[in-house]
Amino acid sequence: MSTFPQVEPDEASAAFYEAAARGELLMQRGPSGTVLPPEARTDPETGSPELEPVVVSGEGTLVSWVVVHQAPLPALADAVPYVSAVVELAEGPWLMVRLLGDPTTLHAGDPVRARYVTSGTDEEPGAVLPVFQQVPGTAPR
Repeated sequence: MSTFPQVEPDEASAAFYEAAARGELLMQRGPSGTVLPPEARTDPETGSPELEPVVVSGEGTLVSWVVVHQAPLPALADAVPYVSAVVELAEGPWLMVRLLGDPTTLHAGDPVRARYVTSGTDEEPGAVLPVFQQVPGTAPR
């Protein structure tokens, strides 16, 4: 099994995963110009549900993280230990993400960047997933 269990997009998430397969991180933008995470349903400044897709840089800053040692779901059993993190994108939204790399070198404020991995296995690949990693040359401090 992969450390990234197979993900199969549904109708609501298809555009997000199609963008990831192209190496793009897809968020949303509301009428106010605010960039919002993919799960947002309304612009918090205007209350409008009229959101448009927007590709963001994939650059961000590490806010917080935790090393997961016990799988919260059976599908994640082969992935532990892994790092679950909160990243603030350069464009503003905060995302909960999977962070690759050595957790002993992490510091709040570290620059991170999206990269893309295929979920599932070689025999049964799933969707391409955005994950994050420290920007090379920024650790250790």
